[in-house]
Amino acid sequence: MKKVWKLELLRILRTRSTLLFLAAALALSVFMACMPVTYIKFSYEENGQEMTLNGPAALAMRKRLRSATDGEVTPKKLAAGLAAYRENTARYGDPNSKDFPVGIYASELFPYAALTARLKEVMADADTGAVPDYAAISETDALGFYDRCRIHVSDLMRMEQRDNPDAVTLAEKMYAQIQPPFYYYEGYDSNMAEYLGLYLFLLMLLCALVTAPLFCAEYQTGADDILRSTKYGRRTLAAAKILSALCVSVTLFAVCMTVFLLISNSIFGWDSCRTSLQMLFSAACLLPVNIGRMQVLVTLAGLIALLSCVSLTLFVSAACRNTTTATGLTIALCLFPSVFYMMAGNDLAAWLRVLLPSGALGGTNSFFYALTFYFEFLKIGPWTVWTPWLMLAVPAAEIPLFLLLAARTYVRRSL
Repeated sequence: MKKVWKLELLRILRTRSTLLFLAAALALSVFMACMPVTYIKFSYEENGQEMTLNGPAALAMRKRLRSATDGEVTPKKLAAGLAAYRENTARYGDPNSKDFPVGIYASELFPYAALTARLKEVMADADTGAVPDYAAISETDALGFYDRCRIHVSDLMRMEQRDNPDAVTLAEKMYAQIQPPFYYYEGYDSNMAEYLGLYLFLLMLLCALVTAPLFCAEYQTGADDILRSTKYGRRTLAAAKILSALCVSVTLFAVCMTVFLLISNSIFGWDSCRTSLQMLFSAACLLPVNIGRMQVLVTLAGLIALLSCVSLTLFVSAACRNTTTATGLTIALCLFPSVFYMMAGNDLAAWLRVLLPSGALGGTNSFFYALTFYFEFLKIGPWTVWTPWLMLAVPAAEIPLFLLLAARTYVRRSL
């Protein structure tokens, strides 16, 4: 078995298309880790003239201006930020207008902007969700920020889960596990997090394309007829092919994700990994984790989804007669949850992205969005379950199922 596995592994790695996909995955890890920082822009005033920085220089300026407010998010910082907004908006008008002095915004408002944005969010109207102006928020509201967070989650859940009171109760219990204070460090932003999710999807697709011809290519060329006549037997061959595909996928995933995370966190700053999820995305995020732990969770979801998708692809490859059909079906299965979820957005789409291996990766259907932006709960009989947990558990349970189906299909076909 060991000898057959080594030979099969070498055969996969020597295939030209495999080498091309592996090189593309590694190149993408560097490209997509570096790309988000190029979107950063920042304007400030120097010697009476407006200056604009881009890329790493803009990030460095942002980090310097927010260095005084980085760290623990205290009610006093929130009150100071609120006071700065009130004072300067009363003097210069709307900060979003073109007439607002760039230098004043950069020095007086920007250092507190990430904090006051969350304060404004939690002060939303309980019935409509409308966000008030800063003028309608008092210093007392700022000092009671953490109490307002819990109230805001309850209000938001009642608006979004009117027909599911169990979901409201579950969300309140989950949020009760979050212990203040929150932390904020300038650096890692939502664009970087979205690129993490997108790269995981591309990595899954590349691994699936490497796996797609594994069985059916030998059906197509007739090589399988020769292999079946060897002394090792079809069960040994099936096990060797499956194990080789999993080894290549896991190794590629480990290398590429290590490169991606090392580069991205080095660019944006490792200290920003300590930022609370509630401060970067929404004060209503239900998990008591920071950005670093979010990266671990999203990466874990990506690994599970990748292995489940590769396992399904092995089953497809074992069942198809040629590589064209297997590759086409593989691409369709990878893309379908994302496309259907964007088009439909109903309970059926939500269940499909849970049940199909690639559903945890992609665009708005991904595990990252379910973790940070959406309040999604699914009913399973009398139980209500938070969608992200299902997006981890269901694909993990499907891995042995698809592998068993792939092996069984190949063995039966060899008869």
